[in-house]
Amino acid sequence: MSPQTTDTPDAVRALARRLADYAVLAHDPAVPAATAGYWEMSHEHYEAIDDEVRGLLADGPNGARAHTALTAAPHDPARHRELTGHLAEALHRRPAEQARLSARIAGADGNIWLDHHLGDRHPAGATPIGLEEVRALSGPRTELPAAEGHQVHVVIPFRDGTGGGRTRNLLACLIALRDQDHEGGPVRVTVVETDDRPRWRDLIEPLVDSYVFAAHNGPFNKSWTVNVGVATEGTGSVYTCVLDADILVDRSFVRRNVRRFLDDGHTAHVCSDRSLSLDGPSTAEAIARRCGAGDADVPSDVLRGVLLREPPGGALWVRSDAYAKAGGFDERFEGWGGEDEDITRRLTRSGDFRRYGDAPLLHLDHPRPPMRDSAEQPFNAHVEMGSWDGGDGYGNPLKYTAGPRSATTIDFSATARPPGPLMWGQRLLWNDSRWMGQKDHYFNMTVTVPVPPGRRLTEVLDCLRHLVHRHEALRSRVVVTPDGEPLQEVPPSGEIDVLLAEAAPEKVDEVADACHGELFGRSFRLADEWPVRPCVISVRGEPVRVTLVLSHVFADAGAAAVLADELTELLAGTAARDLPGQPPAQPLDRAAYENSPTGRKLSDNALRRLEKQLRSIPQTMFPGPVLEPDPYRFRRMEMRSPALTEALRRIADREKASTSTVLLATVALVLATATGHRTAVFKTVLGNRAFPGLERLVSNTLSNGVVPVEIEDVTFARLVHAVGRATMGNLLRSQCEPTERDAVTARVSHERGIHVDLSVFFNDTRDITGGREPRMRPEADLEALSAMTRTSWVGEWERQDAKFFFHTRTVGDCDHVYAMVDTAFLPSASVDHLLRGLERIAVRVAGADGPVRELQELLGAQGPGAPVRGPDWLLVDHCWTRPADVRAALAAALPKWPSEVFVAEGKDGPALTAHVACDDPSVSPEELHRAVVAVLPDFPAAVAPSRYLITPPGGLPEPTAEGATGRSR
Repeated sequence: MSPQTTDTPDAVRALARRLADYAVLAHDPAVPAATAGYWEMSHEHYEAIDDEVRGLLADGPNGARAHTALTAAPHDPARHRELTGHLAEALHRRPAEQARLSARIAGADGNIWLDHHLGDRHPAGATPIGLEEVRALSGPRTELPAAEGHQVHVVIPFRDGTGGGRTRNLLACLIALRDQDHEGGPVRVTVVETDDRPRWRDLIEPLVDSYVFAAHNGPFNKSWTVNVGVATEGTGSVYTCVLDADILVDRSFVRRNVRRFLDDGHTAHVCSDRSLSLDGPSTAEAIARRCGAGDADVPSDVLRGVLLREPPGGALWVRSDAYAKAGGFDERFEGWGGEDEDITRRLTRSGDFRRYGDAPLLHLDHPRPPMRDSAEQPFNAHVEMGSWDGGDGYGNPLKYTAGPRSATTIDFSATARPPGPLMWGQRLLWNDSRWMGQKDHYFNMTVTVPVPPGRRLTEVLDCLRHLVHRHEALRSRVVVTPDGEPLQEVPPSGEIDVLLAEAAPEKVDEVADACHGELFGRSFRLADEWPVRPCVISVRGEPVRVTLVLSHVFADAGAAAVLADELTELLAGTAARDLPGQPPAQPLDRAAYENSPTGRKLSDNALRRLEKQLRSIPQTMFPGPVLEPDPYRFRRMEMRSPALTEALRRIADREKASTSTVLLATVALVLATATGHRTAVFKTVLGNRAFPGLERLVSNTLSNGVVPVEIEDVTFARLVHAVGRATMGNLLRSQCEPTERDAVTARVSHERGIHVDLSVFFNDTRDITGGREPRMRPEADLEALSAMTRTSWVGEWERQDAKFFFHTRTVGDCDHVYAMVDTAFLPSASVDHLLRGLERIAVRVAGADGPVRELQELLGAQGPGAPVRGPDWLLVDHCWTRPADVRAALAAALPKWPSEVFVAEGKDGPALTAHVACDDPSVSPEELHRAVVAVLPDFPAAVAPSRYLITPPGGLPEPTAEGATGRSR
C-alpha cells in the first residue's frame, strides 16, 4: 500500500521506508533471480525511484553513505532501517517533496510485479537450517485412518542437483502437508523425481503416499513431471493440487481449498495472488516455526523476501476431470518458465478459473535455476501459449529414455475356472500385502530374459502368449467375498497389456531400468488387473530383452525361475508342448489339494510342530530396553564380504552342511549375543519347491518356519548341526493354513500369558538367484579378503512388519548380506558391528572349530555387547521381563481396578502373581488374564502373571495372604 500524502511523522516514516524498499528492489540480486520476466517488466520503475532516493539524499553525506551501504548489502534489515531514518529526516527538511514522491511511489506501485517485504520482527541473524536438521524434524510418517469424502491428490514435481538444498525444502513441504486439519476426505501425496537416477528416493519415500521416478537428465520439464504424477497415481482423485516443492503451506491449506470447490462450484483456482520468496534467514525461521515448533502458520512480520504479484503457479488447484479435459500441462515447455501461465490460460478458457486472496505463499530459499538460454532469450518463447490439448496423451514416464514407446496386448482364451480359495502361500502374501497397503509394491517380483538375435516382435509376443496360456496364475484375478475372504478365479478370456520400448544399442540397460521402475513401482490391484506386466525392449525394431513384473501373491522366486527358464526355451524355439512339467500344475488345483483330507493332515502336522516350538521360546528377541528410534525407524544395511562368502564355503565343506545352515547358525550366535538371549528365534522363509507338485508350479508356494536356536556351551560345529536338524524339520513340516496358524499362535500366547513376537526373519535367496554352493578357493587369504569388506545403508522406512530381517543374495562371486533393523530396539550404530561380527566368527571358525563361548567373547571384545539389564529384569518362562513393565501392562488393561504384582520363586524359576482390588463379583481371573494378554503387544518387556488374586477394595494383601479368590495356570 502506498504511504499517505500527509506530513504526519508516521506518514513520513512510511514514505521513507517505501523509498528504501525501492533502493533494495533496484540493487538486490534476489529480485531478478525471483523471476526474470517480472523483473523485466518492473526494473525501470525501481531504477527511477532509486534515482529519486539519490536526489533526496544528495545534500547529506551521511544519507548517501547509508544508501551505498544498503545497496552493497540489501538483505541487511539494519541498513534498511538506517536508510529509512535518513530519508525521513530529508523528507522533514523538504516537505514539498512529500506529496510528489508519494505520487511517484503510487504510480510505480501499480506497475511493478516484484516487491520488497521486510517484517518488523524479522530476525536477521537466524541460524541457517540444513537438510539433516529438517530430516530430523520429519520423524516417522503416521498412517491415518481412511477418511470419508472425495480424495485429494497432491502432486509435487521435483529435482535437486544442488546437493540437498531443494531436498531440504521438499522435506519441509511434506512435513507441513502431514500437519493438516482437513477431515473431509483422504489426501494422497505423490512426489515425482526426475533426474538421471533416483538421488533422493530414500529420504522422500517414507514421507509420501507415492514416490515416482521418471528418468530425464535434460532441462527440467515441470509440465511432464506433473503429468507423470497425475497419470500414474491420480486414479480415484476428485481434486488435484499441483504444488511446488519449495512451498511451505499452513495447516488449513487443504481444508480451505477443498471447501472453495464445494462452496463455489468452479473448475480451478490458485489460492493466493501473491508469493513471498524468502531469503535464507527467513527460510530457517519459517521451517523452525512450521515444522519444528508445529505452529499452524508463520506470521509475515518475522519474514523477509521478494513478494511476487499474481504468480501463475506455486499451488494450482483443479478438479481432476477438468485437468484431464485440458490435457494436463503442456509438455513442450522445457527449462524455466511459461508452463504455469499456459495451463491457467487454458483452464480459464475451458471453465471457471479463480484467484483467491490468501496470505502470500511462502517460497523457501534455494539456488535459482537459469531463466534464459545462452542467447538470453526465454527458454520457451517458441511455444504458442494455449495451443496444447494433450490429444496424443500425456504423462508418459519413459518419454525421455525409451525412444519410441508404445503398447500392445496379448490376448488369451481358455477354460474359465470359478472362484476358489487361495493357496496357503498365496494367502500369506495376500495378508502381508494388505498390511503394507499402498507400499506393497515392495513385494513385486521380476523376471528378465534376453531375446535371441533374429526374433521378430510378433514371435516374442507369441512366446508370451504361450506362457500366459500355460500358467493360470498369469491370467487370474482375486475377488473378495462380502465377509472379506479372498478367492482366486480364472476368467475365460482377456487381454494383457505389453509395454514396448525402443532403445539405442548403448542405452538398453538404461531403458530397461526405466521400464522396470515404472512397472515395478506400482501396487497390483488384483481385483481388476492381471498379475503380470510384460515389457519388450527393442533395438532398431528387433527385440533384445523381455521383462516381466509379477505380483508376489501369484509368484514367488521359485515361480520366477520357472518362468525365466520356460520363456528362455520358448524364445529359443522350443514348443510349449515340449516344455518340462506336462500338464503344468495350477494354483486352484493345489488349493483344492490343500483343502482335501490329505492336505489337512499336512497342515495339522505342521501346526502341531509349531505349537511345540511356541511353548518354549522367548516372547520376543527384543524385550528392551526400548531406545529412541532414528527419524526413519527401520533401516537396512548391506555388507559385501568376499571373506564371509569364502569362510562359509569352507565351514560348510568341513561340516558337510549347506552354506545356508552355516550362515543361519552364525547369525543366530551373533544376534543372541547382541540381544542377551540364550535362544535365538527366527521366522524363516521356505520355498517348498522339493515337494511333489510344487517343483514347477507358477504361484506362491512359500511358508514360514520357526527355528529356535539354543546357544549352548558347545562347539560351533555342534551348533551348525543343531541348526541343520531344526531347518530340516521345518522343511518337512511348515506348510499349513495361515488362518489356523494365527489361531494356534494366539491360543499359545493366551495360555502362556505372552505376546509371541515372531519379528526376526532369515531369508536366504541364494539358491534361487544363482548361488548354488559355488566352489571353494582354498588359496584365498581370508584376512586379506576381510580388508575388502564394505558396508553401507541401503534403505529406510517408517513402517515394517519386522524388528530384524536378515537376507542374502549372490552377486558375482560375493554374497551380499543385509540386515534391516528396528532402531527402537537395535541402535543403528550397532548394525555395522553386528554384520562384521558375522565375518569375524566365520573367518575364525573357517580355520578351526571352536567353542561358542569363546566366539561370544570375541564378539564382546570387538564391539558393543549385550544390552545392560539390571537386577530389575527377570527370566520368566524363557522370557526376559521386568515387573515394572508388568505393572504398567496391568494398569493399561485394568484401568478401573488397582493392582500390584509380586514375584515368588517357583519350581521352574520366578513366578508372577497379580493382586487386583475389584468389587465386581462377576469378574473372573480368566477375564483379567484375557484383558492383560490383549495389551501385551504394547509392552515388549511384560508377560502376564501366572496367577490372579482378586481382593475387595481397600487394600492389596501380602502375597502370602490366605482366602483370596484366585487361580493358578
